[in-house]
Amino acid sequence: MSIKTGELVSASNPELKAQTFTMTMEGGYEATVMTYGAVIIDLIVPDKDGKPTDIMLGCKGLDEYRGNGANHGAVIGRSANRIKDASFVINGVKYQIPKNEGENNLHSGNPGYQNVFWDGKVLSEEEADSMILDSGIAGIPGCVGEAVLLSYESPDGATGFPGNLYTKVLYAWLEDKTFLILYYGKSDKDTVFAPTNHAYFNLRGENAEGTVNNDLIMINSDKITIKDDMNVPTGELKDVEGTVFDCREYRFIGELNDSDDHQMVISKGIDQNFCLNTKAGTFSFAAAVTAPESGITMECLTDLPGIQIYAGNNLGSPLDQKTTKAYGQYDAICLEAQMVPNAVNLTGFDSPVIKAGEACYHACGYRFV
Repeated sequence: MSIKTGELVSASNPELKAQTFTMTMEGGYEATVMTYGAVIIDLIVPDKDGKPTDIMLGCKGLDEYRGNGANHGAVIGRSANRIKDASFVINGVKYQIPKNEGENNLHSGNPGYQNVFWDGKVLSEEEADSMILDSGIAGIPGCVGEAVLLSYESPDGATGFPGNLYTKVLYAWLEDKTFLILYYGKSDKDTVFAPTNHAYFNLRGENAEGTVNNDLIMINSDKITIKDDMNVPTGELKDVEGTVFDCREYRFIGELNDSDDHQMVISKGIDQNFCLNTKAGTFSFAAAVTAPESGITMECLTDLPGIQIYAGNNLGSPLDQKTTKAYGQYDAICLEAQMVPNAVNLTGFDSPVIKAGEACYHACGYRFV
């Protein structure tokens, strides 16, 4: 597999360009990523009839990606999801970050990973496998062909976070038809490193009519984190047994979105962190989605302790989507492997704080079976 490079050029400012990388794999698998926001633009896989199907929602062009608040396909950071009161304490020092969702912080603010230009380059299969080996995360299969490495240094004080944080993201196809996202972070001060990718998937095709409510979801989780009325986890846990959140066997996504459970009502559908039965340092099964109509099944694997399940509850106009269909509520499902939201302010959860000078790796992969 070799990688084709290109450019996405701003219509309003032709001097503004993002480099693109298209990775293809035998069998009809293809992914295109770009240097702006480390965005996954397209993810194409074969359906049950072998038809190439782009399952990644996205935007028309670079201007639309830069102006889009949904963060389609972008790497989110330094800290994904919500932080209570937009503040936290590290080593006795209180840090204030932007209040951009009421009194809280969502997805770190601007400039975050999702709204900056990254440096990009192509790695050989051997170089990509070496980075995977260096991560120390067990269970990640080998790469197939060349891979893409994106890098960005978030400066000390960016949106209030301490430390110059150097980040790398590896995108690669693996031997078992997994599209891998491998994160690396290293800072010169203790800081928060809790990225995710905000991909919106529709396994019937990003341009398909209808919602994902008739698709099925499975989640390897026995507990959810309870959130307050502003969608911020409080630290309380709830067993999924006997609730609509019990997705240990496949259930319809629509059962979650249509539930009158207060946790669903306050977010207009599913927008919940599930505590995963994963093990730190091991790449293992987190969740799966299957679309009977297309026959496509996608598994999510990770070493991270949580996964945010979100069904595009707030998707809608303006008409800046990449093809002809206007995206609307429940037109996608997000499987965002991440640290537990607000864990920087909570006890009893894995800490998102990394120590100065220590490299940190996390992985998320989407496998097609």
